[in-house]
Amino acid sequence: MPKNADEKRGKILEVAKKRFAHYGLAKTTMAEIAKDLAFSKALLYYYFPDKSSLFKAVVEDIAEELKEEITKLIHPQITAEEGLYIVLENRIAYLKKYFYIIEYTLLNRKDTPNDINELLMKSFKDQKDLVKMVLDYAVQSGELTPIDTDEIANIFLNACMGMRSVVMKDFKNYFVPHKDEFDSVLLLQKKIAHIFVRGLKN
Repeated sequence: MPKNADEKRGKILEVAKKRFAHYGLAKTTMAEIAKDLAFSKALLYYYFPDKSSLFKAVVEDIAEELKEEITKLIHPQITAEEGLYIVLENRIAYLKKYFYIIEYTLLNRKDTPNDINELLMKSFKDQKDLVKMVLDYAVQSGELTPIDTDEIANIFLNACMGMRSVVMKDFKNYFVPHKDEFDSVLLLQKKIAHIFVRGLKN
């Protein structure tokens, strides 16, 4: 793809991301996104044939952005607990920032195309790999004894995701917390991280 086409696609994703994050999928139209971009609708449809394909691209972009952001912050000199906090804090920051995008995707998993579900699964794997990286560094430095870091990363991330249900006021939402509950979720997840690291040191 030519560089200028790449730039246009990137600009579309950034504008669409803001629209979806503020208004959600249902209340956002392709015409509004085209207007925000000062593009013709025809040009927008050239890059994305419908709103669903654009939404999928936005979800993928957010997942990649999160992965890149965390990867930049993880290095061999940090402790296991510091590294796990970096993963957890950035995950929650993105969940809050893109609440109306991520909430819709999670709440409508049964009705979303398979490729969206595959994106969610890939994002979980990416985050698990980041936790594994933190644990691998801690094992290499001698902070932790040798462990199956892949298995522990999977258990840790699943345990942290389960903390959402502890603070939720409404269980009808398939374990998606309300926006104002995320700080409480993060606090509990950090406590889990502290307990995990202490246990892995013994």
